[in-house]
Amino acid sequence: MNNKIGIFRWFVFTIVSAFYLTISGQVGRYDVIISEIMADPTPTVGLPAVEYLELHNRTDEACLLVGCTLRLGNTAKALPAISIDSGGYVLVIAEKNRELLEPLGVDIYTLSSLSITDGGTQLILSDANGEILHSVAFRKRWHQEVIKQEGGWALEMRDDRQPWLEEEGWASSVDPSGGTPGRANSLEPLPPDVTPPALWRTTMLDSLTLRLWCTEPLHPPIENGAELFQITPNIGIDGVSEVPPTFTGLDLHLAAAPEEGTSYRLEVIGPLPDCAGNPIPVGSGLDWGIASQPEYNDLVINEILTHPFDGTDADFVEIYNRSDQIIDLNSVKIGSGGDTLPEKAAVAVSSGMQLLPEHYAVLCKDRRATLSQYTCQDPFALIQCDSLPAYANMTGIVFLTDYSLRSIDCLAYDEEMHYGRLNSTEGVSLERLDPERATQDDGNWHSAAESAGFATPGYINSQHINDIPDGELSVAPEVISPDNDGFEDYALISLKLPNPECRVSIQLFDENGIPICHLANNELCGSEALFRWDGEDDQRRKVPRGLYIIDARWWNLEGKPGHKRKVVAVHN
Repeated sequence: MNNKIGIFRWFVFTIVSAFYLTISGQVGRYDVIISEIMADPTPTVGLPAVEYLELHNRTDEACLLVGCTLRLGNTAKALPAISIDSGGYVLVIAEKNRELLEPLGVDIYTLSSLSITDGGTQLILSDANGEILHSVAFRKRWHQEVIKQEGGWALEMRDDRQPWLEEEGWASSVDPSGGTPGRANSLEPLPPDVTPPALWRTTMLDSLTLRLWCTEPLHPPIENGAELFQITPNIGIDGVSEVPPTFTGLDLHLAAAPEEGTSYRLEVIGPLPDCAGNPIPVGSGLDWGIASQPEYNDLVINEILTHPFDGTDADFVEIYNRSDQIIDLNSVKIGSGGDTLPEKAAVAVSSGMQLLPEHYAVLCKDRRATLSQYTCQDPFALIQCDSLPAYANMTGIVFLTDYSLRSIDCLAYDEEMHYGRLNSTEGVSLERLDPERATQDDGNWHSAAESAGFATPGYINSQHINDIPDGELSVAPEVISPDNDGFEDYALISLKLPNPECRVSIQLFDENGIPICHLANNELCGSEALFRWDGEDDQRRKVPRGLYIIDARWWNLEGKPGHKRKVVAVHN
């Protein structure tokens, strides 16, 4: 008898499970979504101290999910069978917390345990076949109000009509209780998306796979993908596949391997709409090729912001490719601390980014904050780098290395490299004047100009050298107005020397012959020396308006002297 009952139960379970899976299989991407996240429920605001995830059925029909999986970072959990009404909400919590949330009167489904990382992690909801229904890689910083980052407040999806959005699609709940578990979210919906997506960056996964990253997910499914692109010089495309879990990437499977040293152009020739129906403009394209391993000084540190406004996370490090090779930033590490080697280092762009010659890449601690605080002429140059090391505000070391920690570039910075008359360096970046000059040369760095908003992430620096006139001793410009407005803020003093090893001393005198500034004191220089004068005396005080004498003296290895003078004017 017991055997018959067991067989009957097995039969019913099999039939019901098959029925459930059929219903579950009808649910597609973005039909059921993660719409609210309570990762840090304490200190409580008004809700019980319970971590939860809210699932929302966006469709017009009730659905039954069976065999679904929830992945939290590296941990996968099998979900129980979940029924969600049309337009409805359910909560997923740990079994031990059921009694705490039952008074809310919402539909609850439990797991043996649920631990959501406070600082953020990747959450992925998959169906029984492993197809991703929704994913979101939330971070604590998505709570824009610092006080809400301390706990007690849920992150809510701002608009369930645009569930593919990442950071811009989420914000802290504004409900007085701290969240809206099991009911419609408290945030105002976003305006309709009318912005077309764009091609962003490329990386080569292997000799026959080109990965293309777009600014947002494209509308699934990608059909006849090989007919949507063309490559010049011609390389055929055998197929195109989406890149989970965010689907902002496409893998182009090439019919032949690209040739080293050849520059290729990838161009869109067919309809590629985003999830809102906005197509990538036909004719859009990116240049790419086989990347080279970076050598010393192929990449240089070109601008740094280590002391952002108001304690925000707008820190960034800008990299410039001064070589004639394509370099993929997945082969580069960004580091901090240490004397000759970094104490901490992380891959610059782990997902890959081919940096073309004479192009910039900006590694951002919080890309959204950097974009909001500064003018960014090329937003695509800015890359979120969650592992960007923490750099001290005033003094520190920035390292660029390859995977073997061989040096590519290194900068030891300090506050004295800034413009001396700034009231504060808060929110002001240090810009490199000349990528061809030595990195560790204090005279090769200056505060970004106020007229440029105190930083220029992703494009030419506001403080940069255009042309240095030839001559034994030259100065450019000959009239300066040192007010940090980005126009003639300093004089560049260039000295051509007769030998590659000369000792150089440079002083500036006022009109009465009184020495006011020592730019160089017996410094060992090469065949050409370059110095910067900011219109300050030795105490870093602003000098009065007037004429000043530049007095340059040098000695070669045999002690043979040289002496030249020039005049520079200060106009305040």
